Amino acid sequence: MRIVRIVCGLLVMATVCPAASLGSESSAADARRKYAKDRTPAPEAVPPTEGKPATLAFNRRWEPKEQAFSFLAPPDWALEGGMFHVNPAQTGGSTNSISAKCDLTLKKDAEGTVFFRWLPTWTFADMSRNPQFSYTAAMFPPGSQYQGMTVRPMPSVNQFLQELFMQIHPQATDARLVEFTPMPELGEVFRKIYKAADESQQAMGFPPFGYDGGGILVEYTEGQRPYREVLSVCLVDMRASGAMWSNQYTLAMRAPANETLTWKPVFDIIRQSMKLNPEWFARAYQADAERARLAQETMRYIQNIDREIYAHRAKTNAEIRHESYLWLNAQNEYVNPFNGQTEQDTDQFKYRWTTEQGDMIYTDRADFNPNTTRPYNDRTWKLTPIRQR
Repeated sequence: MRIVRIVCGLLVMATVCPAASLGSESSAADARRKYAKDRTPAPEAVPPTEGKPATLAFNRRWEPKEQAFSFLAPPDWALEGGMFHVNPAQTGGSTNSISAKCDLTLKKDAEGTVFFRWLPTWTFADMSRNPQFSYTAAMFPPGSQYQGMTVRPMPSVNQFLQELFMQIHPQATDARLVEFTPMPELGEVFRKIYKAADESQQAMGFPPFGYDGGGILVEYTEGQRPYREVLSVCLVDMRASGAMWSNQYTLAMRAPANETLTWKPVFDIIRQSMKLNPEWFARAYQADAERARLAQETMRYIQNIDREIYAHRAKTNAEIRHESYLWLNAQNEYVNPFNGQTEQDTDQFKYRWTTEQGDMIYTDRADFNPNTTRPYNDRTWKLTPIRQR
């Protein structure tokens, strides 16, 4: 069970990951005071600009430290960070050292006025729900280390994300929580990923794991510039069986406050384009056939997150608010003209061009042809048709 859970967690980390210790319980109180919910529109709110660019170009790029995975990004964006490993000698145990972690930021400019960040998955200790630890818990107060995990009472998704925002933006001022959006569909995705491990624990008499997904939209000022930022996560609750919990699929995306709709398609494309490098996975974890199968299955779930959420909310007539750009965009399936494979991607553009190397151009212009347009015409581009059903 533990191997299955670790491998699943690893793959989610490779697609999405954060790095650095999170806030304490005192910072939780600070967060609640700082982000007291304001249900009325902010008088100084900056109206978002309308529309999206007519054409967007992306290169397929590699995670810079270990080439663990690739993704689409605008060619002039900078990469910062990447895969890293936790030394168990420095954390008092191996729980957070078993799997590689990733903290990778894609930045439009040096200032990071527009950025997309994969944050790492951390496992925390919380002994409050496991009777086997009833006597041990008093010896490990919040903030201490247990088996390589920071002891931290499991917060709500809303609280976790507000504390995370404070951690990564210590200089932010005038911060306002615009909305918290529960995302039960994200929890269901991880319920499928953890299915085997969960059932194994239930067979031993433990309660099932808990899965809680959601996101927040925050408005704030940094460096005298107003921003809007979305942070999202799925918290996996294993306290009853293992006295632990973890943050999965943790992302942060920000843009200037009046440009959020302009940059939404870019964030969507980056997030959906991650592809795991099987050679890295085999080298790092000596994966056998079962792990390889599990890797492919996990990737399939991760890449279908957008489609499952969108389809579920459309089916149940639930509200879909694109304004907060929380994962909610329509999808379609395309046929790659170079390898014949079916690819899932956004359908926000009329035309989708690709190269054999996996670079992409999205456009609404019928007269645009990258094969005759500089600087793109140094490669061969082909249109990707929609898969026939």
